[in-house]
Amino acid sequence: MHKKNGTIKLSLTGAILLCSLIFAFMWPDLLVRFFTCKIIFFQVYHLLWLLTTALLIRRMIPRFNRKISSGKIYKKHYADRGITTPAKEEKLRAFRTRTNRGALLTALYWTIVILVTGALYYVHLFRKLDIFLVVIFFVFMDQFCTSVWCPFQWLIGNKCCNSCRINNWGYLMAFAPLLYLPSFWTYSILFLSAALVVQWEYLFHKFPERFFELYNANLMCKNCGKKCASR
Repeated sequence: MHKKNGTIKLSLTGAILLCSLIFAFMWPDLLVRFFTCKIIFFQVYHLLWLLTTALLIRRMIPRFNRKISSGKIYKKHYADRGITTPAKEEKLRAFRTRTNRGALLTALYWTIVILVTGALYYVHLFRKLDIFLVVIFFVFMDQFCTSVWCPFQWLIGNKCCNSCRINNWGYLMAFAPLLYLPSFWTYSILFLSAALVVQWEYLFHKFPERFFELYNANLMCKNCGKKCASR
């Protein structure tokens, strides 16, 4: 079921990306008209903003976050594996050090990507429309990382999405190019995406054991509902 849902989401985001690229290159005005098309009292981009903000807010509320990959920061996804020993604590410290290093490298590399995107925009090689296309591409790649292959898994050293150190960074990483298009609609999405990362980081540093399978039994392969190569 998990794999099927991932395939459907990947196909959907891929179709949206492909259609957006085709229209952007062949009929850019038509694409802009679509996003500004009025539906009763709203325009299409208002509805997209509403759906996006609702999704971000749901991620921050434990009762609505049912996936362990994005919800392991919450107590409800934690299953204690028993007695803590000095050796176990040392492994947890090593885990924190290793994953924090990988997270910092990820942040550095992604900052470079966003700065290059901004440079292309400011020298007029990218239009406003192109910035939105970059965001759509990043959203597709986020799903690609979940469903097919994730370079951050190698960089950080986690075995899968369920144990990923930076899972809830994905929205901020995808929406970061909106920084170059200041408006209430773009900056409110960026604000909520950043708030999600702040919440994630705070709870990671307060409860790192929730991220480590040596402490959290729910992260063990035998307790996972997914069927993947690491099992």
